[in-house]
Amino acid sequence: MSLPVPYLSARTLTVVKKIDTTGAARVVNLGLNESWLGSAPGVVEAIREAAPNVYRYADPNCGTMRAAIGKQFNLDPARIVCGNGSEELLDAVGRVYARAGDEILFPAYSFLQFAIVAYRLGAKAVEAPLGPDFSVDVDALLAAVTPKTRVVFLANPNNPTGSVVPMDEVARLARELPSHVVLVLDAAYAEYVDPAEAVATFEIADHHPNVIVTRTFSKAYGLASARAGWAYAYPEVVSALNNVRGIGNVNGLAQVAATVAVGEQDFVQHVRTRTAEERDYLEGELRKLGFEISSSAANFAFVRLPGAYAGWAQETVARLARKGFIIRSNEDYGLPEWLRISIADRADLDEMLALLRIEVRAANG
Repeated sequence: MSLPVPYLSARTLTVVKKIDTTGAARVVNLGLNESWLGSAPGVVEAIREAAPNVYRYADPNCGTMRAAIGKQFNLDPARIVCGNGSEELLDAVGRVYARAGDEILFPAYSFLQFAIVAYRLGAKAVEAPLGPDFSVDVDALLAAVTPKTRVVFLANPNNPTGSVVPMDEVARLARELPSHVVLVLDAAYAEYVDPAEAVATFEIADHHPNVIVTRTFSKAYGLASARAGWAYAYPEVVSALNNVRGIGNVNGLAQVAATVAVGEQDFVQHVRTRTAEERDYLEGELRKLGFEISSSAANFAFVRLPGAYAGWAQETVARLARKGFIIRSNEDYGLPEWLRISIADRADLDEMLALLRIEVRAANG
């Protein structure tokens, strides 16, 4: 018996690996960049109040949610499209603007989803080389553009490195990129940097019809399981994205949660401040252990194990998991010696650091 043959055979970039936490009394997941501070108090109450209506379909156009986002950031709601997380919108951009044989360009060591978008379409994923210390080289990005380039993805701050591209360089990229190439500014971690930079990102989109800004409620807003994101672009682009997104793609409880969360900017400021404090602490302690630190502006640390021990990253991840602490190895990014560790409260960080100290001492004999 023959099986149906898929039109495209997308390359599998990531395999969800079974993480062995056998024997751990409790499990602390520091591998997904969730916010340990949760969501604003009013969000949970809003979900609770909306729960009795869960049998009803939600607004397929996310009207109230878009209005709340527009009010908070002084944006036209007609230029906003909402998605099942920003991941859905990244995928939608690819489906709207790229086809098999086209090229999708992004800096090396970028969010894996960018390459996944390309492979799903049968397009070619093209990585531009970086500058020193994982910095994005805008000139290298521009030099990598070819007649086949259809989309350029730029995560700012980047995942997994945490690096930030200065806004003047982002603006230069938008100016010098051919107008037929779509530039997607993935700002999933924007809440962790100066709010003025977010405003500047929207201004770039205001001046360039080929620029799309994507945002998410999964990180600083603490709504990872709700799956709510949004994009800001010219109306014609928004219309095109609406044509390919799922109908009813953002569930009703997620819309309620996002509508309340976006208005709680004092809470977001608290998250930004506390995250920076604990990130500085974690990086400082790891530096004492001899780790190489890549400066991160997001809610995680990006670090390389000391010296000759660096090749043991995957083994370290496995041993910590058995002790109940999940951290992220990066071999699928092509960075097998580097670890990404989500920021958490001080007690959990100290417990994880104690385990890493044991690992380093054992490696040093």
